[in-house]
Parts: sequence; C-alpha cells; structure tokens
Amino acid sequence: MNKKKFIILILFVIVIAIVVFISTQSYPVALVNWRLITLKSFKKDSGIAVHYYQKMLETYDRNQTPVFHSPEIQREIERAVLEQLIKNSLIRQELEKQMKSGELKKMVDNKVQEVLKGKDVGKEIETLYGLSLDEFKERVLRPQAEREILVGRFFLENKSFDDWLKESKAKIIILMPGLEWNGEKVVIK
Repeated sequence: MNKKKFIILILFVIVIAIVVFISTQSYPVALVNWRLITLKSFKKDSGIAVHYYQKMLETYDRNQTPVFHSPEIQREIERAVLEQLIKNSLIRQELEKQMKSGELKKMVDNKVQEVLKGKDVGKEIETLYGLSLDEFKERVLRPQAEREILVGRFFLENKSFDDWLKESKAKIIILMPGLEWNGEKVVIK
C-alpha cells in the first residue's frame, strides 16, 4: 500500500509541475545548446517588435497598416524575433565561456549606462517600444551591449564575429510549429 501511495504522490507532483510549467509559459520554443528560449520570452519580444512597427507605421506610413496585420508579416516578425533570441543566447553563452560573471556584468552595465548617459528617454521608450526603461535595458540594451563586447573581443583576436556565429549555430532545436532551423537561420516552413 505504501508503494501505491508513493506512486500516486509522484504522479500528482508531476501533474502539478506540468500545469505550472504550462500556465507560466515556461516551456521552450527553442533550445540553444540545451538552454531554453521560453514561450514567455518569445511572446514578450514579439510584442515589443509588433508595438515598435505599429508605432513606426502610425508615424510614417498609415497606408501600410493593413499589410502589417497580414498573417505573412506577423509570421515573419515571429521568425525574426526567434532568430534574434537564438543569436542573443549564443552570444551570451560565448561571453560566459570567455569571461567571469562579475566582469561581464560590469562591462554590460557600463555599456548600457553609456548609451543612456545624460538622456531622459523613459517616455520615448515607453511610447515607441511599450516598455519601461528597466525593461528596455534588459530586453534591448543588454543584448546589444553583449554583442558589442563579443564583437570587440573577436576583433582583438583577429577573428570574424560573423564566421563564429555561423559555426556556433549547429546546436539549435526549434520546437515551435511552422518554423525550423536550416543550419544558419530560422526559416518559415
């Protein structure tokens, strides 16, 4: 009887874990060297991209708004966002191999502060991207700073960032329906 109760308890814990996993959107849409890109992260970045493009169209070309909402354009935005998340993950993983955590954090923080130095852009960021300044730092400026740091390190070693990026993408699995990895980039099936 104890064994039966134990199995029921284990199954109950597994079911609860699955429910939490799904309800928090923590399940993966892609794996990059076995690191997850979650649905939650993907949806957040997709929302940022859509918001940005909508604001740009409202400002510069209202006639293109219906085209923007077409399924093909929306799918292309999803493809581009997923590809960028994959690149960001690859860059972060490479920097973690090359640098100590504290050193990397300090360099990234310095680059982010350098970009924002003396500027009061919170309102503009919220309008254009739909993000708070802190969210903008985390989702836009940090990945950009990490890329700049890695490009700089490769330059000092006389290596090509683009060549490295092509070679390092071999360990990518996309779990999102309708998109696949062709060895170099995300493509729509």
